Amino acid sequence: MEFIPGKIGLKIKTPTSMAKYISILRKYNPISISEIKTAIDTRQFVFDCEYTDDAGLRRVRRCYDELTKAGNTVEIYEDGNLTTREFISNLLGSYREIAIETQAMIDAEVDAEGGDEE
Repeated sequence: MEFIPGKIGLKIKTPTSMAKYISILRKYNPISISEIKTAIDTRQFVFDCEYTDDAGLRRVRRCYDELTKAGNTVEIYEDGNLTTREFISNLLGSYREIAIETQAMIDAEVDAEGGDEE
């Protein structure tokens, strides 16, 4: 198994129809068909992103959902460890909460400094 620090990635464990998974993967990862086949055969990531990349995590989750809906058995790995879709959702929820808290702190600092100076 491949270990890539700081990455969350998808590996297809049991592919169904090649046409189904290739068309799905190419929407998220514009690599060649042969690269997709090689990644599956060698158990490498077919799609991955940095685990701090909010938009990338959303795309990984959507790709996972589409692949599993098409009947593929897909595994999610985070820093080389098998994880779950719920982990990605929880991580995204944490990022959303941090963004809200950060914005609230910025707004409070602006208000404490006297608001907008026009």
